[in-house]
Amino acid sequence: MLLELFPSLFALVIEEVERRPEQVVLRTRVRAVTAECRCGWSSARVHGRYVRELRDVAVGGLGVVIEILIRRFRCENTACPAVTFAEQITGLTTPHSRQTPLLRGVLKTDRAGPGRPGRSPPGLRGRHHCGQGRTVATCQGPARAGS
Repeated sequence: MLLELFPSLFALVIEEVERRPEQVVLRTRVRAVTAECRCGWSSARVHGRYVRELRDVAVGGLGVVIEILIRRFRCENTACPAVTFAEQITGLTTPHSRQTPLLRGVLKTDRAGPGRPGRSPPGLRGRHHCGQGRTVATCQGPARAGS
């Protein structure tokens, strides 16, 4: 069911789901055994690991954080200037990014002004406001009279 809600996670194994008061944390790891360096060579030689946090769009009013156990690999191409490289998940991660492409798109659309590419559709303009905290991005409807 989680993969139906988050189709961009198909390349990951979801190991744990933790619900916190204001967010849901998905702890994951990459399914693939190897990773491809930017030089095009594939490697299975793991150099190290670290946890990367990506924020995703809110679900049911809760922020979503995807924690991915990222592996650093050694490039076996002796001509490659990159001795080690971090694996990237196609469609989900880009180097140094802390947000999923979906969340970046939502935030970009919300920030776009009149007549600019990425502008919200006419029926939604001014109705939803997206904000971004340190670890959670949220979208909410307009303030109601008397609230």
